[in-house]
Amino acid sequence: MASVSVGDIVLCTQIVCRLLAAATTGRKDATRDIRELDSVLLSLNLSLAQLCKAAAVISSRNNSLDPDAAHIQQDLGLMVGSCRQTLEDLERTTLKYRDILRLSTPSRDAGSFHTSPQFWFKLQWRRVMWDFKGESLTRYRKKLKTHIEAINLMLNTCIWTTTHRIEIASRLQDQRLEELLHQTHRLNHRVSTLTYDTRPHAVGAFHAVLENRSSYPPFPATSR
Repeated sequence: MASVSVGDIVLCTQIVCRLLAAATTGRKDATRDIRELDSVLLSLNLSLAQLCKAAAVISSRNNSLDPDAAHIQQDLGLMVGSCRQTLEDLERTTLKYRDILRLSTPSRDAGSFHTSPQFWFKLQWRRVMWDFKGESLTRYRKKLKTHIEAINLMLNTCIWTTTHRIEIASRLQDQRLEELLHQTHRLNHRVSTLTYDTRPHAVGAFHAVLENRSSYPPFPATSR
């Protein structure tokens, strides 16, 4: 199963940018479906930008040390692949609309066919036929919203996983510190109960260490 890469997300972002450029061209005269699609594409572009940052962090993890990273990469790969397929289908579907926008620019030649009534009638008729296909735009818009929700859910999951991992590491560190503190208290208690009657060998060893230490040269005075 293929895992996600930052390049896959960047490719989706490039398709979104091309679709945004097509949707915003002639926005004033665009239909409501086109304007709503423009808003959804903008939201998707923002979500993909955040997902690109998260994917870079996930890809840098060591899968052997963090087994969850491999599963997240696989899930991201499926999600980004599905989003890319929807965007490519939408780009092919909107190709006629982009052609209409390109042809709607009048020619500089006054005698050109672009200025004839037949051309403008044909152009307006193609726009009407495009509006009749607004149901397809609604379907794509819903699919894109689903991708946005999936991306945002994945981002929240990554944030929760990172927070949970930090909390676990913090708890383990606290437990380790408590164990060390407990061992230190036990050692101090055992040292404080040592007497010559109870532990003559241990006390003799301590005395030997102290006697040897007394024969060491004094520490040099430190200047303040």
